[in-house]
Amino acid sequence: MKKQPLIFSASIGHGHNQAAKALKHEFNNQGFYPETVDTFRAISPILHNFMLNSYIRLLRLTPFIWRKIYFYAEEHSLFLLLDRFGSLFIEHLYEIMYRQNCPFIISTHPFVTAFLSRVKQIKQLDFPLYTVITDFVLHPAYIRKEIDGYFTASPKIEEFANLYNVSSQLFFSTGIPISNNKCLHLSKWKARYELRLEQDKKTLLIAGGGMGLTNYVHVIQVLEHLQEKIQILCMVGHNHRAKHRIFRQKSKHTIKVIEFTDRFLLYLKASDGILSKAGGLTMAEALACETPIIIFNPVPGHEEQNANYLINEGAAVKINRCIQLPGVLERVLYQKTFYTDLQYHAKMLKKPNAANQIVERILKLID
Repeated sequence: MKKQPLIFSASIGHGHNQAAKALKHEFNNQGFYPETVDTFRAISPILHNFMLNSYIRLLRLTPFIWRKIYFYAEEHSLFLLLDRFGSLFIEHLYEIMYRQNCPFIISTHPFVTAFLSRVKQIKQLDFPLYTVITDFVLHPAYIRKEIDGYFTASPKIEEFANLYNVSSQLFFSTGIPISNNKCLHLSKWKARYELRLEQDKKTLLIAGGGMGLTNYVHVIQVLEHLQEKIQILCMVGHNHRAKHRIFRQKSKHTIKVIEFTDRFLLYLKASDGILSKAGGLTMAEALACETPIIIFNPVPGHEEQNANYLINEGAAVKINRCIQLPGVLERVLYQKTFYTDLQYHAKMLKKPNAANQIVERILKLID
């Protein structure tokens, strides 16, 4: 029986788990059956809650601090503090690897990568560690000498490698892994039919990630300024409070609330546009569906860079204040040239087969 790899992720931002899930599916197709590890939860539920709550509070209460940390770390080795923190959990992580007797390991979260690099260094492990980056822009915090391969959506590999004195041969521009769902090939009409959505109304999807980090009610209120009635899909994830607030909000539009679902891609295919912060997985999925992207309130730092990249490539527009949304949405929904231009650039950027390419590349590297 083949030795089976491990895919380490973390439930801090839902996209990392989605990337791990997409990779696992592709490995299954190749006859490998990796176990996915929710890393911080596996170490300790207390650690998981600490990491998750600290991250959410930082982003909600003092996002400017996260931004400062993120960009400060481009010039200083501040991120190495994670490695030291990871030293506290070496034995636990090593036990998971030893029990599995894995031929290689993969990380889909930068915090987890720091922990695993420390384990590999201290325990002098000789099997490969690969990291899958779920943003569109590279950051020096990703770099560790223990990493044997970086999989990224960034087109600036050579420039980044030269700047930080890393071999460019370790980097592979594959894209961000998403589920290669059959619905990617469906028409908008068919997607709406399967979801029982109204066919004759323009449809906006409002996404807030797995944690539903969006002020849905305020957005709905602002959208009352639209002349035409539209269909609004509020993807609230696990945010049950947001769900109840939306139900209490009156609107001339058709409002549908969708909790966490594995049919997100199908809802994207059914939509004429997506309003979202700039999470890497969500953006990669929107590109794959060629759904026009309107970015609002990206997380400072990594999502801010994602937003700038997509805007510069012509695949997204950004609003800085919610009151700007009706005017921008009028252009996206009703100006055909504007809409098709966003679709065209999305088509140029999309990489729906990234998960398959990553798996095939890893299997070649270890062969």
